[in-house]
Amino acid sequence: MNLAPRRRVAWTIVLVLALLPLASIVILGSHGRLMGDDFCHLISGQEYGPWGNILYWRNSFNGSFSYYFLHGLTAPLDTRAASVFVLVIIVVWTFSQAWLIYAGHQLFGQDKPPLAWIIVAAAAMVWLAIHGLPSSLSIYWYSAATRHTLPIAILSIALAACCAFAPRIQSIRRLALACAIFALVVFVNAGMSEVFAVVQFALFTILLPAAYAMTPRESRRNCLLLCRSGWVATLAGLLVMATAPGVAIRLAGSDSSLDSPQASPANLIPKTLDHLQSFFIDTELNTAFIGMLAISLAIMVTVRRSPQPKSIGEPFQLAAPPLLLCLIAQLLLVPLVWTNQSDNPLVFGRFNPAYLVVVCTQLLLLTSLSAILIARARINSILQNKAEYWAVITALTLSVVFIMVGAAQFRSMNWRAATYVNCSIFTLLFALLWQFHFHFQATGRKGRFFEAVICVCIALGASVIALVALSQATTIEQYEYGLSFIAFAFAFAGFICGISLAYAINQANATTPAIRPTLVIVFGSALVASAIWSGVMLGNAKHIPEFGRFSRAWDERHQLILSKRESGELLAEPPRLPTEILDIPGGFWGYDYWLSWCASDEITELIMDKYQAQESFESWQGQG
Repeated sequence: MNLAPRRRVAWTIVLVLALLPLASIVILGSHGRLMGDDFCHLISGQEYGPWGNILYWRNSFNGSFSYYFLHGLTAPLDTRAASVFVLVIIVVWTFSQAWLIYAGHQLFGQDKPPLAWIIVAAAAMVWLAIHGLPSSLSIYWYSAATRHTLPIAILSIALAACCAFAPRIQSIRRLALACAIFALVVFVNAGMSEVFAVVQFALFTILLPAAYAMTPRESRRNCLLLCRSGWVATLAGLLVMATAPGVAIRLAGSDSSLDSPQASPANLIPKTLDHLQSFFIDTELNTAFIGMLAISLAIMVTVRRSPQPKSIGEPFQLAAPPLLLCLIAQLLLVPLVWTNQSDNPLVFGRFNPAYLVVVCTQLLLLTSLSAILIARARINSILQNKAEYWAVITALTLSVVFIMVGAAQFRSMNWRAATYVNCSIFTLLFALLWQFHFHFQATGRKGRFFEAVICVCIALGASVIALVALSQATTIEQYEYGLSFIAFAFAFAGFICGISLAYAINQANATTPAIRPTLVIVFGSALVASAIWSGVMLGNAKHIPEFGRFSRAWDERHQLILSKRESGELLAEPPRLPTEILDIPGGFWGYDYWLSWCASDEITELIMDKYQAQESFESWQGQG
């Protein structure tokens, strides 16, 4: 039987399914319209051009030079800019992730993955990251998308180029040229926003030691020099933005909201931990992590399945440290799970039926982990004779993880339950990776790629911590739509965790095949991925009519204003959007044309000249 045609059909179906969520996001984005600051930025771009736009805003309000240059370039698009750039971001972001995956495999000496797998993984990472955004304004609002989401795609392209060309560069002259080009791209990317520049600076700070520890010896020098050039370029971008005259002018003229006392160093750590917990228990962020883990695990185990060996390798043995880690984590979570759930503070341990499931789950895990630790010698003796049972242990662990994910996805959970479930999920996954680490260490088959897994996960976690800590240390308020990198970090960490588990399973199968349990793992991962895909698709499909109503109402109002002005009539006040569509999930606020927090008097007059009667502007000023 020829399986090649069936395999091609299967990959085609998977590829189409992976691209459908991106198509739904593009459809939603086609209904995006200008609002708020979009008007003043695009109109100033039309008035002054790209370079003049930089100078105007740098000397009056903000030093984000690349951001205003981009608005100057896209000013001819006018009202089409918002919808066009959703498509641009999706295409650039997907391409950047595909190239980064391919170049990363090349850098670490791994076999070239199938092109279909690369596209599926890249597309999934993008739509899962978008689904996990703290605010959908980060993709559907033009100003926020170009300021906070587009830089992720540009940085990914720069890092992919670094991974692709670092092993090939031999001469000092070419290396210097590569560092200069890389630094220029990173510098321009840092100029998109101060928030992302801080994230980029923290990321390169982490990548410097990570590149030294992880990259192959023959590419290490080039990778380190490229990372250093990126670090310096990001610092230069931050300095250019911080020294803009407009920053001092804005701060000097700000209202009392910026006059509040700065956070003291003593409160920095508690506030950072509190902020991190809000990310950690976020359902959509954890969906991005688990969804990417399930997709990469299912596909990588399928495409990299090892042939059956002639001899059985060293048997899998349960190591004590990972089991102790899980048990200690569960014990530390006891006060969280068993704290008072009653409205009466004097009553302890009164649980509603839904929360009782969480209590019983912890009791079951505590009992199971204790029993496994006590019977570990007996279990290891069984594994001596039934070496293929390593896959049963893996399948059972992942089953617990996926069941807990399902519990968090399909019902609303309070913060205690969500914290417990997510802590347990991450602890079990880390313990499973650690068990494989002990196994490969004992058999002498511990690969460099597997060693890098923990380093990459720590780097991603440290980048998130650095972002939150630095945001708490400044007086500039961090809006939700400025935290796009958080969602991408969760999705990318899930990808790394998934391919590392797939690598471990394939390595174990190379000497001790366990076909049926492995198929169960693949099927379970595919089932979880399908459930998450269905949820994303249904959510996007539900929002399409709402976005459509908004865009139609916006277009009607826009045409009415323009037609009245062309006929010589001045509207005293533009009609407002219907109230029932102001709070749709896209976050379109229904702003009137002049309402923009960054518009100076000069730019506001340009906006009013294009869209609104002068007497109405003067009336609005009087009301302000």
